[in-house]
Amino acid sequence: MCGIAGIVKNNGVADADSRRVAHMAAILRHRGPDDAGLRRGDNYALAHRRLSIIDLEGGHQPMSNEDGSVWIVYNGEIYNFPELHEELLARGHAFGSRCDTEVIIHLYEEYGSDCVNRLNGMFAFAILDEKKNRLFLARDRAGIKPLYYSFDGASLCFASEAKALVSTAARPPEPDSRSVVDFFALSLVQEDRTAFAGVSQLKPAHTLTWNPVLGSKPKVRQYWRLSYANKLEDSAGELARRVSDLLEDSVRIHLISDVPVGTYLSGGLDSSLISAISNKYLPELNTFSAGFTGNEALDERVFAREAAARAGTRHHEIEVGPDGFMANLRRIIWHMDEPTLSPGVYPYYFLCGLVADSVKVVLGGQGSDELFGGYPRYGMALLESDMKRSLGRLRLLHLAADAAVYRRRYGAGGLKNELVRIAASNDRRIYEIVSGFHPRRLPSLFSRGFRQKAEDYDPFATFHESLNECDSDNLIDRMLFNDFRNMLASILRTEDRMSMAHSIESRVPFLDYRLVELAASIPARAKVNGDNPKLILKEAARGRVPDSIINRRKQGFAAPIESWFMGALGGEVRELLLGERAAARGIFDRACVEGLIMRALGKKKDIWRVWSLVTFEMWCRIFADGEGAEL
Repeated sequence: MCGIAGIVKNNGVADADSRRVAHMAAILRHRGPDDAGLRRGDNYALAHRRLSIIDLEGGHQPMSNEDGSVWIVYNGEIYNFPELHEELLARGHAFGSRCDTEVIIHLYEEYGSDCVNRLNGMFAFAILDEKKNRLFLARDRAGIKPLYYSFDGASLCFASEAKALVSTAARPPEPDSRSVVDFFALSLVQEDRTAFAGVSQLKPAHTLTWNPVLGSKPKVRQYWRLSYANKLEDSAGELARRVSDLLEDSVRIHLISDVPVGTYLSGGLDSSLISAISNKYLPELNTFSAGFTGNEALDERVFAREAAARAGTRHHEIEVGPDGFMANLRRIIWHMDEPTLSPGVYPYYFLCGLVADSVKVVLGGQGSDELFGGYPRYGMALLESDMKRSLGRLRLLHLAADAAVYRRRYGAGGLKNELVRIAASNDRRIYEIVSGFHPRRLPSLFSRGFRQKAEDYDPFATFHESLNECDSDNLIDRMLFNDFRNMLASILRTEDRMSMAHSIESRVPFLDYRLVELAASIPARAKVNGDNPKLILKEAARGRVPDSIINRRKQGFAAPIESWFMGALGGEVRELLLGERAAARGIFDRACVEGLIMRALGKKKDIWRVWSLVTFEMWCRIFADGEGAEL
């Protein structure tokens, strides 16, 4: 993987601009410690940091075509580049390397901005076409690789990580108030915004084109849309076979590398399946998992060992505890660029460090839940639909029976929330199901001053507008669409940042766009049936993965923050969230925050809400207060 950065201006670049781009690239050194390059033209400067994976001796960037009129900086892997290479040779293009970067250049020469439609892989790149005075940015369909930019009318700056933009800007960064609301409402930032005011991210499956000479605004275009409208009518067995065959092909091409490759192995279905297929092609496969001190119930290493023994891999483990928590969290949030809801980011950081000791490329199972319905909330939504139908038909006995099941699964508080929203639209119910702070509780989190500042922003309106792009009315389809669009974006940021923090390349075979499109065409009832998720994928895994792993309930990868906060760390949390610096920001209501901390430390409630506050305050200190430079 690599880091890219650049500045394009409508009135020519100066020495100060080149120095800024070089500084941006230096900030991104962890993304590419193997090589560095800088290219300055009349009105642009491009920089690159390289992590060498394919064609280790070649592939220096910025890279150009034969006459030096088209230049590229690129981050990613194109898995079908061998086929594209042969096709372009037949069309008369000449190559000076055997890397995928040069394939993109010639593909752009051949097809212009439509070149992205031919690419199967993960990518974020910038092309500067000197003859056409055009900057062309592009990002892969699923958004596996990141790309951020800022535009002020006269110049456009871009980079692989937002910190490279804000840390080199003339003014200290400020939080985007809408993004703050989004983070606590939904645990993520919606649309193309970031946590930083004035910094955008190019959305997945989008391109950006800008001609600095014309002085117009950048043109952003979506080149691919995921459709849930057309469903396959194959039998369950045939669907499972098609998933199995395509996943195997995806894993096979994701293993292409000139450096050692391994896999994450948590002991869950997804990573176990990826590891089993990988081991077929790499008999000496290295696998990696993490465990915890503090809560054995969250430790999945026993299942990871079982899967590793079944496949015969070289298995590696690391145990993560609370020692040095705040200092470690500072490093993690610095790399993340943003606050994060999931405590899983903490052990993931150390897991990637373990991987880096043995291999340079690692495959994981991310994306499977969003494609095949792996989250418990899908079963929750189906049960709510049953309750809604029973109420509408006045089948009160059925309603009472479903309510009893709901209470047993999700608690009395969950049942109360469901009964309040039972008559709401599907989109509103989805919004509340995936919400972080419940919409009725969210306003009380913020101070009066911040509520006034953000009073014109409604996160549900943005959520609903995004969800309306789904071309299916099926409840599960719409939930899957939202998770692919939003939840997956958050997961992929963690995947990218934590792996890049340790200069390793993380690949996600489930997000091969061919498999993504196949999954969307499978009827929802074939993926989720009541409280039984991932039906098709489980069937596809039979014979490859032990039944004990296939049949176990999904656990998720999360640190035992609850038990850690119960110890000495609890005092550090109180000091961080209730101290003068946090209060001076004027964002949160102190009484509400104190109540959340008391519930977390006293009743073991709202732990993950307190975690989100901790990561937000840490983010403010690192970026808004300028402490990031100390890392």
